[in-house]
Amino acid sequence: MGKDRTEITGLALALLAGIFLGSAVAVARFAYEGGASGIVVASVRSALMTTLMAGFILYRGGGFGLPRKLVPLAMFNGVLMSAMTYGNIGAVEFISVGLAALLFFTFPVIIAVIVTVLRIEPTSPLKLFSIVFAFVGLALMLGSSVGDSDWRGVVFSLVAAFATATNAVLVARFFREVNVFLMTFHFSWTALLVLILIGIFVADVRFPETPGGWGGVFGVAVLQASAMPMYLWSISHIGALKSGMATNIQPLTSIGEAWVLFDEVLGALQALGGVLVLGSILLMQWADMRLRRRSLTSAPVPDQMPPTNDVMDGERDR
Repeated sequence: MGKDRTEITGLALALLAGIFLGSAVAVARFAYEGGASGIVVASVRSALMTTLMAGFILYRGGGFGLPRKLVPLAMFNGVLMSAMTYGNIGAVEFISVGLAALLFFTFPVIIAVIVTVLRIEPTSPLKLFSIVFAFVGLALMLGSSVGDSDWRGVVFSLVAAFATATNAVLVARFFREVNVFLMTFHFSWTALLVLILIGIFVADVRFPETPGGWGGVFGVAVLQASAMPMYLWSISHIGALKSGMATNIQPLTSIGEAWVLFDEVLGALQALGGVLVLGSILLMQWADMRLRRRSLTSAPVPDQMPPTNDVMDGERDR
């Protein structure tokens, strides 16, 4: 019962995180229309995330220390988080909201490849089929819009996808026992430091010039700051592949909100692709439940365990 409850909670948090993250991509458009640059949006988001996580840790009376062996890995995950944030949100500065969301959501496929090759999670043919099923849906939603898109936005989204997949696998592998607020705090302050350095030496730093622009900047920050702890808790409790599949609701959220807010039209192929993505999420969950039930029914009951060789030899001696 406890395992089922964890499963349901993890799935619900992953879905909610996907909705929040999808909304953040759409809201970022307000920031860019108000004159902000991507590095400013990403940095404000990371600063707010760091502050909120520090507040949660202090409120709970906990310390800020990590096990020493996890410190280098936490900093590496922070670098990945900076790529996740800047890439996913920054892509909207150059390409449409829907396209940015769809390209970013190649990351479940990357997760599937990583966990399969490294044998981190059990992967059945049905699970692999559901990943392919989701990718077909994303490809359909992508439609014919790639050809006339700014390559910078495409690269931003794909880098963010790879960073997200790697981060998810590492969290599920090494941070299961770490408090989610503590984990997110260390990832976030490292990401903030990386983004500040990028802003100083590389990126074009432009602050919003309108109230709507500032609203977009802080809207992204609040939505992503709320989503990331939920997402990290999910992947640390139900696994990277399953969480990644559940958060496939993000591109549907982004596309729907872009349609409502900015009149980005949702075509027939995009709608069909969205149905396929949602179907793949249900298929993944069904496949996992079937595997768990099969393992429970096939496991021997302790009282009915066959006698060991020692017991059998003892019976023969008598």
